[in-house]
Amino acid sequence: MSLRVAVLRRLPLVVVWHLISEGVGLRRSRVVQVFETALGHAIEIAIRPPDTVRTIESAGPAIAVALGLPRVRVSQDGSRSDRVTIWLDQRTNLGVVPFPDIAHPVGIPLDALRDFPIGVDDNGEIVKVAPYGQHILIGGNPGSGKSVAMRVFLANLAASRHVRLVGIDPKHAELSLWRNRFERLVLGSEVGPTLDLLEALLDEVHRRAAYLASTGSASLPPSAAFPWFVLAIDEWAEVGAAGDSKERASITSLLRRYLSLGRAVGCTAILCTQRPTSDSVDVGTRALTTHRFALKCGDRYQAESILGVGSFSPEQLLGAAPGRALWSSGGEASPLQFFNVSDEQVPLLVNAGYR
Repeated sequence: MSLRVAVLRRLPLVVVWHLISEGVGLRRSRVVQVFETALGHAIEIAIRPPDTVRTIESAGPAIAVALGLPRVRVSQDGSRSDRVTIWLDQRTNLGVVPFPDIAHPVGIPLDALRDFPIGVDDNGEIVKVAPYGQHILIGGNPGSGKSVAMRVFLANLAASRHVRLVGIDPKHAELSLWRNRFERLVLGSEVGPTLDLLEALLDEVHRRAAYLASTGSASLPPSAAFPWFVLAIDEWAEVGAAGDSKERASITSLLRRYLSLGRAVGCTAILCTQRPTSDSVDVGTRALTTHRFALKCGDRYQAESILGVGSFSPEQLLGAAPGRALWSSGGEASPLQFFNVSDEQVPLLVNAGYR
C-alpha cells in the first residue's frame, strides 16, 4: 500500500472525497452522507450538470486506485436524478453467510407461495424469490458452490406445505441427504428409472391440464389434491449418460416437455450442472428457465451458457467464496451470495414440512 493511500484511509471520508474528487473530474459534486456497508463504506453525493451517473461510473476505476480498493460500485437514487451513491468496497464478497433459522419454525409448515429467502446482495440485504410456477437453473465450476445453492432451495421447499419433491442425482451426492423428504428419487445414471420418472411427471402435467380445462380455471395453486411438484436434478449434464443416443434424446425431449408444459400447472424444476458449457447446457431447455444463477465460471462463455449473452459485464466475474453467483431472471444479472445451509440444519429441515 502506498503512503498516499495509507494517509487517505486515515482521514474522514468527507475529507477524502474533497481531496480526490477534483483529481477524477468530479469537482462539482457535494457529499450528502457517508455510511458503513456490509463490504466497506459508501458515499452519497449530489451531482450537477454536466456530470451524470455515467460520469461517476467512468471515474470508478480511478477512485479505486486512489483509495487502494479492490472495487468501486455506483448506483443512482431511484427518486432523484441528482443523487448518486458510490460504494467503496474493501472486500468483493461477503463470504459464508449462515442460513437464517426461519425456515423450520415450531408449528405447521410454511406457505409454499411465500417469498423464499435465498441469500444476500452486496449491500447485505436479504434477497427473496417467489419461485412457484418458475424453473431454476444453477451452474458453475466444481467447488463454486452448486450444492450451497441447491440446499437453499431444498431448505425452503422442505419446510413448505403441499410440496412434493422428486429428484435425479446421478452422482449419489447432494440429494441423498434429503432423501426422506423426496417422494421419489433416482440415484445414479440408469436410463430406465430416469425415463420412468420423467414419463410419470409428464402424465401428472397432463392430468392437471385436463382438470384446468374442465373447470375453466387458469391457475392451480398448491393444495392437498394438487401439490407443487418440484423436480430437482443435481447434475443435468449426467442425466441418462449411461444410455445410447436415442435414450438420451428421449430424456432430453421428456424434460423439455415437462418444463414447457409444467410451469402453468404447478410442476417446476431445479436444474444444476458443474459443466456450464454450450455443449452440455441445452439452449432450448435453458430458455424455459426463469431464474438463472451462474456461480464461479472459468470464463465469460461459461457464464453466458447459464445467463445468456449480454446480461452481465466481464468485471462481475470475480473469484469469490463458494455460493456467490450472478443472478438473472430475464434482465441484467446482479450479484448474490447464497445462504449456507449447514449439515446440522439439514435433518431439521427434512422433517419440517411434515409438522
